[in-house]
Amino acid sequence: MADVQGFSRVGFPRLHPSRSVSRSLWVIFLFLCLFPSNALAGQVTLAWDPPSAEYGGFILAYGTSSGSYTQTQDVGTQAIYTVPSLNPGQTYYFAVKAYDRARKNESPFSNQVSVTVPIVNARPAPPKNVQVY
Repeated sequence: MADVQGFSRVGFPRLHPSRSVSRSLWVIFLFLCLFPSNALAGQVTLAWDPPSAEYGGFILAYGTSSGSYTQTQDVGTQAIYTVPSLNPGQTYYFAVKAYDRARKNESPFSNQVSVTVPIVNARPAPPKNVQVY
C-alpha cells in the first residue's frame, strides 16, 4: 500500500454478510445506549406484618386513585413484594388483604399507603468489549 505524506493507507476487507448483520446490530445497540429514555420504569417494595391468625396468603391491590385498586397480585405467603413497571411521577395507592388456606374467606384491606414513583434520569453503563472489524 502506498504512503501518502507519511501515512499508510489502510485497506478494509470485504465484509461477510453475517459480519455486516453483526455490525448493524452493534450500531443499533450503541445508539440505544447513547440515547436512553429520560424516564425509566419504577418499582416499589412493600412489606407488612402477617395477621396473628392462620392465613393462606396475601393479595396486594393497588391503583392510581385513593381507595380504588385496579390492579391485584396474589403474592402467596410472602410478606414482602416488589411491584415492577410503575410509571415514574405517578402516585400509587396500595393495600393488602389476607385469605385463608381454603381461599374461601378474605380479610378486609389493610391500611392504605401511597408513594409517588420518582423520576430517575439514569445514565447507562458504558459499552464493553468494543471491537474494530
